[in-house]
Amino acid sequence: MMKIHDVSVSIYNGMPVFPGDPPPDIRRVVSMPAGAFNVSLMRTGTHVGTHVDPPVHFIEGGYTVDRIPLDHLYGPACVIELPDVDSVTADCLKGVDADIILLKTKNSALWESGEFRKDYAYLDEGAALLLVEKKIKTIGIDYLSIGRFDGGDAVHKILLGAGITVIEGLDLRKIRPGRYTLACLPLKIKDGDGAPARAFLIEE
Repeated sequence: MMKIHDVSVSIYNGMPVFPGDPPPDIRRVVSMPAGAFNVSLMRTGTHVGTHVDPPVHFIEGGYTVDRIPLDHLYGPACVIELPDVDSVTADCLKGVDADIILLKTKNSALWESGEFRKDYAYLDEGAALLLVEKKIKTIGIDYLSIGRFDGGDAVHKILLGAGITVIEGLDLRKIRPGRYTLACLPLKIKDGDGAPARAFLIEE
């Protein structure tokens, strides 16, 4: 029997964001007592919560979020569980054969704190180079950046420079390692450097 697992985090006022990113500001501007319907105004950065990074996020002249190939956002995916590592290295990924790889790390537990944590697990440069060599389409991770807190630009540039789509901020707490179908639906922001996304995994 097919199961569908939501792997997105909710967007809300006061949610954890990467330092320097604009946080969400969501306000009700029309309410039913004052009219016939509810309408809210939302201001937010493009890299909050579960979100997608296209090449232009770090690569001058790279394509934008509205031009990400759709087969980078939907298709067979492999969830790899690495609960005991601080950095995901090439050795962790050598045996993985998939176009879309999602990393479940110790970060999954960090969502429960409600605050940004600098000590999250990240992908190192060697692993990023291996993924480029493997010619994967998409890499995802369960926190707000795939690179380390200090100096994570290099990993982004390696991946995005090779046209690999990056999904950050996944919530994989309830997901077992294995094979799924990923659907990740970022907002289609014209010329966007990123966009929040609703992501889910389909388990057959």
